[in-house]
Amino acid sequence: MKYAFRILTFVLFGLALIAPRTAVAQETAVLPVVQAVLFYSPTCPHCHEVMTNVLPPLADKYGDQLQILGIDVNSSLGDALYEATVEHYEISGGRLGVPTLILGQTILVGSGEIPDQLPDLIETGLAAGGVGWPDIPGLQEAVPDLPPSADPALVVVAAETAVPVNPQAPAEAAPADQTGTLNLHENPFNETAASPKATHWGGMIVGWMVFLGMLAALVYGVWRSVKTSPTIPDRLADPEARLVRSSAVPILVVLGLGIAVYLAYVEVTQVTAVCGPIGECNLVQSSQYARIVGVPVAILGAVNYLVLGVLWLFQKPLNARFHNLGVLGLLVLTSVGMLFSIYLTLLELLVIGAVCAWCLSSAVITTLLFLIVVQTLTRRPSPIAPRFSAGV
Repeated sequence: MKYAFRILTFVLFGLALIAPRTAVAQETAVLPVVQAVLFYSPTCPHCHEVMTNVLPPLADKYGDQLQILGIDVNSSLGDALYEATVEHYEISGGRLGVPTLILGQTILVGSGEIPDQLPDLIETGLAAGGVGWPDIPGLQEAVPDLPPSADPALVVVAAETAVPVNPQAPAEAAPADQTGTLNLHENPFNETAASPKATHWGGMIVGWMVFLGMLAALVYGVWRSVKTSPTIPDRLADPEARLVRSSAVPILVVLGLGIAVYLAYVEVTQVTAVCGPIGECNLVQSSQYARIVGVPVAILGAVNYLVLGVLWLFQKPLNARFHNLGVLGLLVLTSVGMLFSIYLTLLELLVIGAVCAWCLSSAVITTLLFLIVVQTLTRRPSPIAPRFSAGV
């Protein structure tokens, strides 16, 4: 009897040691995991917002149950994977740009949609038993060490390589030293990295045409100011200088102001811009060049158009009191605005590698305003017809 009791006690003790480990193993095996892919750019302020302020709290909350694969679109491989994603999920032109997060079949674009919708999508995915990696063509081949769905590890893998990906054929794997894990609580961005290459050649062609048109307008304006007599400085020194009366000025100012206000709204609220068929304005708006000392360029543009409108309305009383200050202000603002537009367009074409249809439209409007002001100030005075008195 005592012998049987000892055997039973030994068996129960062994079961007590094994049971907790078995329970933990079972719990780990069935732990649901949500996996997603995030496309980002080091030069994108909205990407900074998502990576530094949105994802870390989610990582703290869900821990091993959240896995996010981060892909830098600046690399050739990352750019190719992004293009494959756009084609596979049929992402429309108005939603192109980074940050873009793919979770299952859901596409989130921008630093507005991601923080608003991602937490609920994670909860829904966990309640459904987990969400695997998105079905992006070439993803598994490009990142061979991609964790399986059951692996409870929070990882962000930067796909950085010069090897292109053909979505129609198996992609060549990225070299081992080109991939790695990033801590969401650290800043993964390289501020000096180049922007993604342009893929919208129609927009690039239009961008170069606008740029060359602005250069031609600048040369014409300088030529007119030097060639004509009296010159612009002489005319501005004359209290009776011709006012800029063209009715096209207020129309162009209203159009430019509307564009600037819309782009400022996009930048401040961090929503996805409606781009139209030409260009990739979300890439431009998400670049580091969309702000100057922290102020969105669009807000500066809106202020410029507002001041132009005020000067045009009040140039006559300003002239009477401050000796042509209104006309001089119109000339200075349109000249500076066109030079700044030339600079921004060059950035789009040569640095960012994408053009913004709204930005190009604003550049055209500024150029037209410049030409109107210069044409007015360099127009030759109309000859005054002699008056004859009847003799007796």
